Amino acid sequence: MEAGTATAGGGHLGAIVDFALRRPGRALAIVLGVHLVVWTVLPLLTSPNLELDLAEDLALGKEWQLGYWKHPPLPWWVADLAYRLTGQIDVVYVLGPLSVIGCFIAVYLLARDIAGPVQALIATLALVGIHYYNYSAVKFAHDQMQLPFWAFTALFLYRGLVHGRALDWMAAGVTLALAFWSKYAAFALAISLALFVLIDPRARQSVRTTGPWLMAAAFLVTIWPNAWWLVDTGFLPMQYVSERARVALSWSDYLTHPVKWVFGQIFFIHPTLILLAVTLFPRAGPPQGATERDAFARRYVTMLAFGPFVVVTAISLLTGRFPIQMWGYPLWSFLPLAALVWFGPLTDPRRLQVFAIGVIFLFLLAPAIWIGTWIADPHLRGRPKASEFPGRAIAEQLTREFREKTGAPLAYVAGTEFAANNVAVYSPDRPRVVVHGRPQISPWIDMADLKKRGVLVVWEDGLQAAHVNEWRKTFGAEGEPVIVEFPRQSRGGVRNRQTARIAYWIVPPRN
Repeated sequence: MEAGTATAGGGHLGAIVDFALRRPGRALAIVLGVHLVVWTVLPLLTSPNLELDLAEDLALGKEWQLGYWKHPPLPWWVADLAYRLTGQIDVVYVLGPLSVIGCFIAVYLLARDIAGPVQALIATLALVGIHYYNYSAVKFAHDQMQLPFWAFTALFLYRGLVHGRALDWMAAGVTLALAFWSKYAAFALAISLALFVLIDPRARQSVRTTGPWLMAAAFLVTIWPNAWWLVDTGFLPMQYVSERARVALSWSDYLTHPVKWVFGQIFFIHPTLILLAVTLFPRAGPPQGATERDAFARRYVTMLAFGPFVVVTAISLLTGRFPIQMWGYPLWSFLPLAALVWFGPLTDPRRLQVFAIGVIFLFLLAPAIWIGTWIADPHLRGRPKASEFPGRAIAEQLTREFREKTGAPLAYVAGTEFAANNVAVYSPDRPRVVVHGRPQISPWIDMADLKKRGVLVVWEDGLQAAHVNEWRKTFGAEGEPVIVEFPRQSRGGVRNRQTARIAYWIVPPRN
């Protein structure tokens, strides 16, 4: 499907473009390598404390549960495995960029199958304008983990539909299940793929073969442990999703919530939309003489680019729920490819240079914004950030006090989410977490053992999420909590004058 591409002309920019045209795979490898270094090193240099999601990764991943009260477990397993392999807390910073790179590789491979290697490179590089793949990638958690599995599911299913190979169908089932193991938002992809296979005339022919049934079998085998856990716990994470998605309070919310969701997504992807607009328009139209296979590929990519988004938006319209904007994380990986198969390919030398300038600008813009925010934030923003939380100092001091008072290592910590997770991560004793101080959502906790070994109950004083009276009853804490102020860590090279006011109980072991 790829059309011939002219050389891009002289000068340094022309040399870069010519190299990319001649060696698109190597050009992509270079970009991905730089991307990995930039988005791993930047947070390491500017974030003295782990962000909320990263602390949660390490605090809870070590429990190796089949599911957790708010999300499936795969990202937390991966984080804990990386920590066990390296012994380094900061290893979690590389996981988000690696997830993005995995996604980019799958996008490139699918685009190469459909449009050839040069257009595949263009479809992949255009994604640098979407902050999900750069600025937000560093906070590795469920949103980031699902990226490669969504993209590889799309790749393997396309190959299964086109070539009919059993291995491709089974791989599609496994990666779709792994997307569910990453985040249950994968239902939007699953619904879109199922509808496409049933509705598209060519894809529907596959139903008469063993392919879709092999995919379904591979999916069920892979997802079964987590599915069993979901049923056994009464679909516990669905309660968390319901609480996060704001409910409609009036009839107008049934319209305003979807509208806000749509405009929010446009805001997050608009740099890539602008880049595609200035390089693909005025409209060239689909290439002439397109084959039936090209037409099928165009329909398939269109479904990938918009199907899951339509599913989420339709559910918002029907239920009145306001989707969280970050739920759009995996929805746009194939948007540039869809633009190319409908309005491209991009072959004109001048447009290729414009595209290259745009990609370089956007590639540099995101880290520049990160650095600028880091420098300016102390002067413009009063609210403290998670990355300046004195997690290590709190963990070390409270662990030391617990040992001195009880004569035993710190085995359990409970309290508000971020404070307890920081103690669990930075304490040399690596205690187990009672999430939100509630054993009912922390099934790995043996309350009899907790009473024998004692527990540290810690929270940020004044935080609404602190259920102090509940914790007093649950853990048998006595007396008034101790309150200590810890200086927050500096940001942007400016000494931080703010403090973190921490309250805690040390509940000693009981016979």
